[in-house]
Amino acid sequence: MGLIADLGARPLKGPGFAAGRVAVVSALGAVESATGSATDCVHVDGSSGPCGGVQPSFVDGDSPAGIVDGANTSFTLSALPNPVSSLAVFRNGVLQKTGQDYTFTGSAIQFVAAAAPQPGDTLLAGYRLTGTDSGTPQMYPNPQVLCSGTGAATSSTSLASIGTCAIPSGLLAPGDRVEIRFDFTHQGTTSGFSFEIHWGANTIVHRDAAAGEALAGGRADAALLAAGAQLSSQSWGALLPFSATVGSATDSYASGLTIDFQGMLAQAGDTLTLANYTVLRFP
Repeated sequence: MGLIADLGARPLKGPGFAAGRVAVVSALGAVESATGSATDCVHVDGSSGPCGGVQPSFVDGDSPAGIVDGANTSFTLSALPNPVSSLAVFRNGVLQKTGQDYTFTGSAIQFVAAAAPQPGDTLLAGYRLTGTDSGTPQMYPNPQVLCSGTGAATSSTSLASIGTCAIPSGLLAPGDRVEIRFDFTHQGTTSGFSFEIHWGANTIVHRDAAAGEALAGGRADAALLAAGAQLSSQSWGALLPFSATVGSATDSYASGLTIDFQGMLAQAGDTLTLANYTVLRFP
């Protein structure tokens, strides 16, 4: 009884059915196998194609060509932004507003007279380039937090590690920038203290603070080159004067690298704590 109805409710094997493939339902309701390369992705309509598609590429930190003398208002980008709305122009780090501070055609930026860049000003631009992805336009690439947290404390009178960030091999690439932010606290008033930030075998930051210093902090940057990196840092305290440094490192980051936060006391009795640290990667 009901054999015909039961047979009609069964999924039917279509002529395109094959073992070991992704199953799709044809327009006739039959079960068939998706066709395409083994590396393709299957869409919800049963069709297949390359995964992801071509993504748009980006230009970051482009310096528009033109004389910065207070009179010149015409500058040229090194490439054509696409879409045009992705263009972001910065003057001394301040975002300029299109239509108010400048107009834009092709690759040419035309500042209004009142916003003409003055001698000593720095102009930078960021934008997307042409891509074939038909999906939703992508925004600028996001920074990636590699490590963050609170560190340890030390009362040692020799340098001791009170926090580390181990970056695995294959993660960093030429053109990346790694930003390191750190904050130290000093408990006690008997002893001065010192702290260092190490990039592999290189010391990016070394500061010596007096016994009356309670807080110290700063940031360091590693601009990754084809081989090694250019290092820079800024550090300061409530009493500790501001200091900036620049240098270079030859450490190979391709096989992984460790950022080490170290500290010590000038004499026993006080405590130095790595209150907070964050390591960011900017692609």
